[in-house]
Amino acid sequence: MNILYDFSSALLQARKRKGVTQEQIAFSIDISQATYNAWESGHRICPYKHIIGLINYFDDEQFTRCMLRILLSLQHNMAGLNRKSASELTTYYMKLIALLADECAEWLKTLNK
Repeated sequence: MNILYDFSSALLQARKRKGVTQEQIAFSIDISQATYNAWESGHRICPYKHIIGLINYFDDEQFTRCMLRILLSLQHNMAGLNRKSASELTTYYMKLIALLADECAEWLKTLNK
């Protein structure tokens, strides 16, 4: 997986599906158009907080799935999981899934209040 290419490609495709300009997206998530252009052209990947903002902005399942794969890949690399055995990876990701499920359950409770 080429994270930078996958990220920029997903941005371009999601923007075209939504039919908006780079300027509109940049304004919506409070960044400069030049910064957004650097992301979409593959020169930089954006910070985590902006990935969440982009997921919310596009509200597009295909884009969201791609961003989740990218975030997992970044997590995988940062945690040094490339050196883990298959069973260690399974344990790690099962714990990660359990934590995510707990966080989602807590978040849903806030919606019901």
